[in-house]
Amino acid sequence: MKHKKKTYFIPVVTSKAGTCLTLKNWQEVGAEGLSYHLHELLMKPGMDLLHDLPDWRSFCGWQGTLVLNASLISRDNSGIYAIRSHFDGSVIRITEDELFSIVLKLNPDVVIFPSCFLAYLTRSSQSIPSGLNVYIAQDDISSTSGVTDFGCYLAYDQKKPFSDFLKCVKKYEEKSVYLAGEFDLLQLEELVAQGFCLIESDKPANDAIKGKIYTLQGDIAILEPLMAEQHDVIDATCGCPTCEQGLTRAYLHHLLVQTPLLCQRFLIQHNEYNYLQARRSIELSEK
Repeated sequence: MKHKKKTYFIPVVTSKAGTCLTLKNWQEVGAEGLSYHLHELLMKPGMDLLHDLPDWRSFCGWQGTLVLNASLISRDNSGIYAIRSHFDGSVIRITEDELFSIVLKLNPDVVIFPSCFLAYLTRSSQSIPSGLNVYIAQDDISSTSGVTDFGCYLAYDQKKPFSDFLKCVKKYEEKSVYLAGEFDLLQLEELVAQGFCLIESDKPANDAIKGKIYTLQGDIAILEPLMAEQHDVIDATCGCPTCEQGLTRAYLHHLLVQTPLLCQRFLIQHNEYNYLQARRSIELSEK
């Protein structure tokens, strides 16, 4: 029987929701890996600072698996990669050489490149460090014709049925695969059961800042008026920092209205913990 590998759930820490937590907060919920999206880092802290760093780990302080996701950086007709800053509207432009140089400088454990970067990697005279795991985004996941010796990054399009996505990713079972998307808990369970090792999602954190909270009995909307009268913790069986502190649904309901930034941290920690626990429960049940 083939030994099943461990699944790593990778939260996105550079998203609007992900930035609500500190590294300590991520450690408290049991995160083992974090994903930093490169286009966000190029906006803030910016390319000049990135070039001056010895590496990203020494700057951010994270000691677990470090993922640098550059899949969302697009290339224009002149071959330049351009990112428009959502802070001031300015356009950041980098060449292929600069993009590769920044990745090597930041020295992550895993890097994900856009599909258009594959040609550069194959012709580049610079070697890829042995400890760097490279994944290439697949534009058309229904076809494996573009598969190379690198790992495959497969993003889930929510507009399409999850069953179709699952059929497509099974074609890559002989490859090293990194999955990304807004997977709900049932979808996560299916992916873990199928043995996929790297799964990135911003959904637990994004749901939390909208007030959608996970429980064993199903999702609840913490902003619903009836929550103001519920003086129990979110889930009595939950071991997350939020429930361990005894913060009640009523308290969190009022806090989200009055002090949303503080409350969002509590809610994100709860959802992320439950997402991670769902993964661990499946793995334990299959041993």
